[in-house]
Amino acid sequence: MALSFGFWSEQETQVGQSYARRLHELVDEVRLAEKMGFDCVALSEQHVALGGISSSAPEVVYGYLAAVTSRVKLRSAVTLMPQKINHALRSAERLAVTDILSHGRMEFYAGRANTTIAMRAFNVDPNETLAQMEEGIALLKKSMREDIFTFEGKYYQIPPRMLVPKPLQKPHPVIGIAATSERSHGWAGSEGLAVMSNSIYQGWEVQDRLLNTYRRAWKRDEQGPLTRPRVGLPLFFGIGPTDQKAKDDYAEALMHYARISTDAYPRLAKLADDYAYMNESVPAMERAGRDWDYLLNHSATTVCGSPDTVIRQIEKFQALGIDEVLLHLDSVNHEKIMEAIEMCGRYIIPHFNDRNNVVRPTDDILAQIRAMRPQK
Repeated sequence: MALSFGFWSEQETQVGQSYARRLHELVDEVRLAEKMGFDCVALSEQHVALGGISSSAPEVVYGYLAAVTSRVKLRSAVTLMPQKINHALRSAERLAVTDILSHGRMEFYAGRANTTIAMRAFNVDPNETLAQMEEGIALLKKSMREDIFTFEGKYYQIPPRMLVPKPLQKPHPVIGIAATSERSHGWAGSEGLAVMSNSIYQGWEVQDRLLNTYRRAWKRDEQGPLTRPRVGLPLFFGIGPTDQKAKDDYAEALMHYARISTDAYPRLAKLADDYAYMNESVPAMERAGRDWDYLLNHSATTVCGSPDTVIRQIEKFQALGIDEVLLHLDSVNHEKIMEAIEMCGRYIIPHFNDRNNVVRPTDDILAQIRAMRPQK
């Protein structure tokens, strides 16, 4: 089966540059990603973030992208589900409308929020984010599947109502969650959802265990669009003409991103039992933020190097049995991102999905031809 490739952005803006200009650059990056063969574009949702991450209204961007692209899937990665940030019924309405405008290209991945900055700005109780996400997804599905629906839950009580309009995709677009805990992986599988999995820098063994938890728990939702488990991995990414050039351009930016996580996750772990598991990942995050070899080769989160090196690295992730990789193309300037997208389209994606059209050395082809000739 072909490996799907996604372009994943948090609309990160470099120091001294314009947030407004960055948004227009993102549109150019998406259009190039579609041209170069990427299968989907995934946009993060971050609110009142400190520094450069500025993807505060991805649902608006999807509507714009629907008009300037024609093939690539458009995915929320992720829509935040705390009720005070996104009411689940409003999320269903936005999803349905953008699915229609994109001619059936939307995908919906949900999350419960992972920054205290956003939670406190919206007065979100961290003890309730997990339950609100799970109940919100149930409401989202019900509103799209049923003509007239009603819902009675702890957080949502909806009298008989109709979602207007319904999405173009039937019964609805693919729904998944971002998952970093074993519990969330198991829950996603039991609900028949897709999963965007991450080990929080804890390495190959942890990543493999999380994926196995998801697969073991998988139970098809007979009313849903997925007929089998669907696993995606978000990968921090860098590429260049040589390994050294890629390291020079990306290593510090990728380690800096790990350090940002190291600062945020321990605070969450202290606030609510549902986030306590994040404490287990702190040593790995701290190491990833200072040790390039660990980040690149042992954390199971990052690919960076020349095209040949990146191919070998992605093959290692592919061996985990995943369906897609989402390449996090951020943390460097626009020109570098455009260069990375083009290199992926020229070298990486064809290797995995169109290999018999990739030019090989003449000697290799001749050797194969000679080996196939009848032996006298």
